[in-house]
Amino acid sequence: MRLITRHQLPSIHPRRSFVSLLFTISIFVSIGIILRATNQDTQSTAIINEPIVTKQKEVKLSEDKTILNQKIAPVQKENAWPLDAQGRSLKTNFLVLDWTGFFGGGATEGERVLCSSSNTTFVWTRQHNRIEETDFIIAHDGGAGGSIPFDHLHLSNDQQQYTMAFVMESEVHSTTGNAWARFNFIMTYNLDDSYPEPATYFDMNLYLDDLLRPPSVSFEDKEKQADAVWIISNCNAQNGREGFIQRLMQEIKIDSFGSCLNNRRGYGARMADNVDAYKKYKFVIAIENSNCADYVTEKLVKAVESGSIPIVAGRDGRPDYRRYMPKHSFINIFDYSSMKDLADDIKRIGNNKTLYESYLWYKKNDINIQNFKELPLTAKLKHVADIIGLNSTMLTSGIAAKEKSENKVCKLTRFVRQTPWQDIAAHNSTARAGPETACLPRRHLSNSFS
Repeated sequence: MRLITRHQLPSIHPRRSFVSLLFTISIFVSIGIILRATNQDTQSTAIINEPIVTKQKEVKLSEDKTILNQKIAPVQKENAWPLDAQGRSLKTNFLVLDWTGFFGGGATEGERVLCSSSNTTFVWTRQHNRIEETDFIIAHDGGAGGSIPFDHLHLSNDQQQYTMAFVMESEVHSTTGNAWARFNFIMTYNLDDSYPEPATYFDMNLYLDDLLRPPSVSFEDKEKQADAVWIISNCNAQNGREGFIQRLMQEIKIDSFGSCLNNRRGYGARMADNVDAYKKYKFVIAIENSNCADYVTEKLVKAVESGSIPIVAGRDGRPDYRRYMPKHSFINIFDYSSMKDLADDIKRIGNNKTLYESYLWYKKNDINIQNFKELPLTAKLKHVADIIGLNSTMLTSGIAAKEKSENKVCKLTRFVRQTPWQDIAAHNSTARAGPETACLPRRHLSNSFS
């Protein structure tokens, strides 16, 4: 038995060594596999964290043809509505949806507009199915935006979609009320109630040029057979102006080239011809069709362009013409207690050159109008302030302070780049005041000086 054991031991020892060797090899192989897997996992993680990783591998199709098999890792989506730390838009190109098909006027689908004040551009569209990618949704008249899905629009850090209602008609000829309060922005001719800025009839660059330009027709060469000129096509105005003018015609000579109370031929009833007619007369009747707060249209603009004295109608701030003209530069019919007093003063001023030109005092300046026209608006305003006074209502709280003569959408793009979206969202939108508040009563002009 002992002999047998002695002969078996040598044979058993080599087997143990072989098993130990296999065990050792397996351990090294396992370690290698683990290390390789860890390295591959690390590389995969690095690839995922990179924004874009591109690898190219040649794949042989034949001996003389090779293609590139391109592998691109997923790209993280760039934020389409970038913001700065304060929540102000950093976008430089905006998409504007003209919801009612009016605001863009003659703009074509896809037309791009440059906004130099904010170094941005915007593109027009009228395709409602693009609303998800839209920055501004614009409706002409607040009452026409009822179909806008306000509840589905976004105003957050992830996306900012703003709405704006716009109109340049007076409250008696457009909608008012709570429909306007749904919009982020409101643009009307009202200098104070608009947000962020009004939309007026005034191109301030041109208006200031006309304001300071000397009259092209001298006092001596003005029409002598008539005191004033009137060109109007709307003969059923809300304020009854035609009844007032008819009564004034009994006191002074008025040439009417328009369809209302027409007594002269030679000029059309539209604005294209008005300046040519206006400049020949000493006085231009520039009374609006309704008397509402800040409702001043191209009638005054054209009268100022002509270099003649405007005759206007404003009472109780409806409208306040001091916001649009220098002091002592117009005749307001409501400054007189009777029709006869008004007519007598018009004739007195028209017959006295010194008195007449005193109403055009701001045009007697040493400005070179050709050089003035080339100046930027800010520089023009400084010159105007030197002439009419820094404290002039027109400059402090009137048209010159409120209107920057910029594309209306450009006003919005500039504003959202200057203002955090949170402040815009928190702005208290209000209803648009009705005509009973914003305007004088119907046919009040016809009933004046009874």
